[in-house]
Amino acid sequence: MANERTGKPGWDSAPKVRSDAKLKGLPEVDQETLWLLMHPTDGTDGRNVEEMLVHIQEEHGFTVSVSTFYEWLSYYRQQQRMVKAAERALQAKLQLAADPSITPEDLERVAQTIFTAEMLEAGDVKGYVALAKVGLARKSLEHDARRIALLESKAKRLDELEAKAREIKSGGGLSPETLEVIEKQLKLL
Repeated sequence: MANERTGKPGWDSAPKVRSDAKLKGLPEVDQETLWLLMHPTDGTDGRNVEEMLVHIQEEHGFTVSVSTFYEWLSYYRQQQRMVKAAERALQAKLQLAADPSITPEDLERVAQTIFTAEMLEAGDVKGYVALAKVGLARKSLEHDARRIALLESKAKRLDELEAKAREIKSGGGLSPETLEVIEKQLKLL
């Protein structure tokens, strides 16, 4: 059999898509349908795992193992928790926004706290760690921005001092007092 990419003889080495990736790659409406088939909202019994595996084969044209299906269920449940936590955080943020004494930074901090609490309550340590890393990265970026602003300020001041030194030099020289002032200012930088 010839390889489709190279045209050379040999096995076709096109990568196979993993079945868990296929489930996660389904459109959101199809994933929600799978969830609702197992967890109906009308009080009826949902389908069992075996019935779900048959449904996936018939409706989507691929098979998955029981363990892969359970991994997807866990993934989907986690995604739903994150969406609901974000919705509750947004609701709280909108309610607090009506108070004119609350700053935008306070709103963001409260929303983040609510979201984090929701994730921890759901037992999602990985989600909390990911949020903590994002928070640390944000603080690092803010610190870097302050350092850059300070360096730009120092560079501007240095340029001004150098221009002043050139001006004085072209005017006939430096007096000892002027030279002392410039040296002190340069040491401050």
